[in-house]
Amino acid sequence: MKLYNKFTKKVKYCSLILFVSMISCSKDYLEVGVYGTPVTENFYKTPVDAEQALIAAYAPMNTMYGPGDFWAGMGSDILMGDVGSDDFLKAGANISDNIPLYEKETYEITTTNISLQHIWDLNYQGILFANLVIKKIPDIEFSDTNRKKQILAEAHFLRAYYYFDLVNSFGGVPLIDKLLKLGEYTIPRASTQETYAFIEADLKIAIADLPSRFNSPASYLGHADKGAALGYMMRVSLYQNKMDQVKEYGDQLFTLPYTLAANYASIFNSVGEWNSGSIFEIVCSSNTSNLGTTVTRFISPRNQKGYGFMQVKDELRKEFEDNDPRYMASFYNVTGNYGTNWYNKKYSWAPNSDYSFPTVGGVNNSANNIRVLRLSDAYLMYAEAIYDKDPATAVKYVNKVRTRARGTQPITVVPDLADTMSGKPLLDAIYHERRVELAGEGYRYQDLIRTGRAGTVLAPLGFVVGKNEVMPIPYTEVSLSQGVITQNTGY
Repeated sequence: MKLYNKFTKKVKYCSLILFVSMISCSKDYLEVGVYGTPVTENFYKTPVDAEQALIAAYAPMNTMYGPGDFWAGMGSDILMGDVGSDDFLKAGANISDNIPLYEKETYEITTTNISLQHIWDLNYQGILFANLVIKKIPDIEFSDTNRKKQILAEAHFLRAYYYFDLVNSFGGVPLIDKLLKLGEYTIPRASTQETYAFIEADLKIAIADLPSRFNSPASYLGHADKGAALGYMMRVSLYQNKMDQVKEYGDQLFTLPYTLAANYASIFNSVGEWNSGSIFEIVCSSNTSNLGTTVTRFISPRNQKGYGFMQVKDELRKEFEDNDPRYMASFYNVTGNYGTNWYNKKYSWAPNSDYSFPTVGGVNNSANNIRVLRLSDAYLMYAEAIYDKDPATAVKYVNKVRTRARGTQPITVVPDLADTMSGKPLLDAIYHERRVELAGEGYRYQDLIRTGRAGTVLAPLGFVVGKNEVMPIPYTEVSLSQGVITQNTGY
């Protein structure tokens, strides 16, 4: 690589001498070693390079919820994912505050919605970085061959993670499993089924080669591990209604030593990070410019230094049984703002949690880890998968969640389901449990879609069956592809 900057001053003042002397000088004079930011040609050479490349592949995951991309954060599952459902109101300063969220809330989402473009871009950035690891790292010589295998497995998990976000948002998308060359950039959409098959193939590699965090050093915490891959395979299978497969991977997950944290209220405080029932989290840090999360600010009250989005609807609050301790652990009320004045306590800062308000690094970061996958979610996925074939075991797993929910309260508080419950009453009980246990975590909208209930529950809010199950492909992507990438029906 030829770098001339360091010789600029010499050229400026000695151009005549240099011109004359170049005849006798070796051209190595201008061939200098690369310094500064690495480039592809001189990177991917050592195990240290491989670790750094892997970190880069994790970065878009953090950016989705962090200050690095404001509109992608607004488009995350915790915000855009559940706005427009029967659980959350957009809110903000007024009815028209934040047009991208307003479009989702009213089911009038446009192809130029800026959050959709950022979701698309950020996920494909993650896919590119994962592909770089998958394609480049095999050629690096490692003394620790197990770590090499783990790095590649983590990259496969990450690629699956990004594609799962894309398929839930847009349906089938272009599948890229190599480093593209000039002229290869326009790739048509795969079908939804093909996209899911691609995700499953990546997760199978991750499951086979990843270690468990329970037998890994403390420094491994925060990396995707076997439990995360198994749990994600359960979720991917559930969203395809592959219930036998949910059970298969649930059986494997439950052999690992996860246990439900005793106190539900502690889970979303700092003391609950990576607790015994936490399967995967996105790690965030306070008092830094780029390592925190913007979610807390986005959804905190405007009169408590937040933006006031995603306020809790009465329908969700009424779903909780009397005296369910999860109610107070999930919501808090602050009056004097536009909207319902009820807020998601799971991503909050003091005095509503033990996370301190950030004092360094600007106004956008907070230390709240994003809880991506929890054991109670896995229990409820498992129960839903087997409720019709093995109702007694399904009841057992739901009751594990309900028993933890009531904590030290009498058994009359969040009482156990009857051992004999089965059929539709049991399925409805599982749906109820998912709604209250996972309230505010970004699953309600997709739960309604995958179970076929969205048309009934969300139609009064504007949901159109056959259209709003997915969002539109960003206009820019369709335009740049000259129509090779087709638009979703109805947009």
